[in-house]
Amino acid sequence: MVTFFVAMALINTYPLILHPGSTIGEHGDAYFSVWRLAWVAHQLRADPWHLFDANIYYPHHDTLAYSDAMILPGVALAPLHWAGLDALVIYNLTLIAAFAASGLCAYVLVRELTGSTAAGVLGGVLFAFSAHRLEHFNHLELEFAFWIPLAVLTWQRAVTNGRGYVKVGLLVTAQILCCIYHGVFLLTWIAVVTAVWFFRTPVRGLRAGAAILLPPMLVLAIYSVPYMRSRSEVGDRPPDELSNYSAKPSDFAAAPASSLLYGWTEPFASNERHLFPGFVGIVLLIVGLWPPFDRVRIIHAVGLALAVDLTLGFNGGLYRLLYDWVLPFRGLRVPARADILVLLGTAVFAGYGLTRLMTALTSPPVRAALAAGAIGLASVECLARPVLVPVETNSAVIYSWLKASPDAVLFEWPVTVPWRLWDMVDVRYMYRSTLHWRPLLNGYSGFYPGSYLTLLNHMRGFPDTATIAELQRRGATVLVVHEVQHSRPSYGDAVARLMRDPSVRVIAEEKEGERRVAFFKLLPSRAATVN
Repeated sequence: MVTFFVAMALINTYPLILHPGSTIGEHGDAYFSVWRLAWVAHQLRADPWHLFDANIYYPHHDTLAYSDAMILPGVALAPLHWAGLDALVIYNLTLIAAFAASGLCAYVLVRELTGSTAAGVLGGVLFAFSAHRLEHFNHLELEFAFWIPLAVLTWQRAVTNGRGYVKVGLLVTAQILCCIYHGVFLLTWIAVVTAVWFFRTPVRGLRAGAAILLPPMLVLAIYSVPYMRSRSEVGDRPPDELSNYSAKPSDFAAAPASSLLYGWTEPFASNERHLFPGFVGIVLLIVGLWPPFDRVRIIHAVGLALAVDLTLGFNGGLYRLLYDWVLPFRGLRVPARADILVLLGTAVFAGYGLTRLMTALTSPPVRAALAAGAIGLASVECLARPVLVPVETNSAVIYSWLKASPDAVLFEWPVTVPWRLWDMVDVRYMYRSTLHWRPLLNGYSGFYPGSYLTLLNHMRGFPDTATIAELQRRGATVLVVHEVQHSRPSYGDAVARLMRDPSVRVIAEEKEGERRVAFFKLLPSRAATVN
């Protein structure tokens, strides 16, 4: 089974495996994840007590807490960074492995629930490679979903045998430390199904719930400290933003553009709301949900209903209440990401549906053909081709020089403007900073500080007197200017004006692939103005 799911992961991320050190997903969040993993590895050795004081948005603190820190993957992968393996290679291989691990773990869960290997394989395919998973190809944290089926499997064993609840809590904790979104949604799912399971024995339910909650609550108490420190600045996600990312029923019929079969349905839903699980999954889900029910199926039906409601966000019934009363939900921007639990329920009930149909058949060859056909069709429906782009070349010589300059504080230009943040120019500067780890005035994350948006507005006049003075005031000591098509001013004009500025000194000019990059030293104060 390991070979099968690895093969599925390689096929659905192709041709990433051929160029893991030179290609990356097209969205800036892919660069962001490379930086996150590399930062954790760097800071664990350099200064672990200030792990969350990342090198972006200088001089702000706790900037790693502006988004999901992915602490557990960062710690687990740190030895690979320390061994000298390229950060991009680590990221790409981890991404592929996360898809394969999700399929394998869902396979184990569904096989145990149904008693069918074929049902397990089908469940693994649906959970790991459905539209929702491939739409988030560039969101590494959302691909760390394999803890979910493991936690559910352990929970099922625990409530059946009356022991092992702490193990469930540890797995939920691992999910939180890999992906806060999935961790919060999973914890909600576990709480609800535990209450339903122990409906007739509430005292036992309270004991089980306490044992499950103990590990994640202890870890969250520590993990949330930097997030709470930054909350006064970051604030809560506004309701209007959550409404935009709350799924609608029609979104379950739309797939992302990367889907080979159903990419044409992409315009039917908005970004992050393409939730179509495939026709095979839907049909077998219906068969699996058909009565009669046993206790286990009732519990998973409740879990599936909860998952659908969470995915609907403010279009559903429960999410607004959770937003008002449960603090972590106020920091989650995209309720539709709860579809990971919908996929879990789809995998489970599609597995039950396939098992039910196979049981109704008396001929072993016909049963085998049905199983092979269902798995094969589901695998074809899930086929995707993500968009990959070449990784930009770094100016390794100068960036390495910066590594030996502990007082350097960088600002890199060009930058975007506050109303076009989706350009995500700065995230590439963050990727380059893995070569030196000097502080950056630039930054990209799940949150932009107001002071940084102000800086972006100031830089619209770059490189005039006011912009250089503003950079100096903010503590920048090194200015990096990149040659970019259609920049205003042009690279040549910007460099020429900076060379006439008496408070700026040229350090070097290099080639960055086919384009140029210039490095300047900013002196503490301006001696004259530039005309």
